[in-house]
Amino acid sequence: MANAKRAAVRASQNMSRARYDSIQARERAARQAAEAQERSPRSVGHPGFAESLIPVWGSGREAVADFQEGDYAGAALNGALAASDLFLAESIAKGLGKGAFYVAENAAKNPYDWDRYVRPWLGKERAMLAPLQHGHHWLIPQNRWGKNVPDWIKNQPWNIKPMPDAVTHWRIDHRVGALPRFNPAQRY
Repeated sequence: MANAKRAAVRASQNMSRARYDSIQARERAARQAAEAQERSPRSVGHPGFAESLIPVWGSGREAVADFQEGDYAGAALNGALAASDLFLAESIAKGLGKGAFYVAENAAKNPYDWDRYVRPWLGKERAMLAPLQHGHHWLIPQNRWGKNVPDWIKNQPWNIKPMPDAVTHWRIDHRVGALPRFNPAQRY
């Protein structure tokens, strides 16, 4: 009888062990399924540090990831940040456009134009030329081969020689009435 009792106790222990193993197996399977679901790409994922610094893209991706993960307050905040990035990008684009227009408009003006800028500057600010006094480009001429030299070089003060009168200036390159053209020694 003791043997039968022992056999019955062993059988009940074996059953409870089998039941315990089956419960453990079910729990393990449920845990693995939950982990697999967490690992599955339910969202686009949060941006890394460098990616989050990109205007619009970083906060926009963060907003999408928060929304897909159920963090609606974070999604709203990051969506608002993405919208503010759009306003920033718009103002930068407008500024660049205005700057480009300003540069293009002023690039058409030659700041070294003799008549408009350099001659008045040499007269008023530098006191190098009196009003209506001629200035001769002594080393690099304005015309002839000097046309190939940029204005910012040939219209410098070192290249301008004040002339006593207009006739003297004209005689450097031309004959004026009965007066002959200056010879090479008299020109400079």
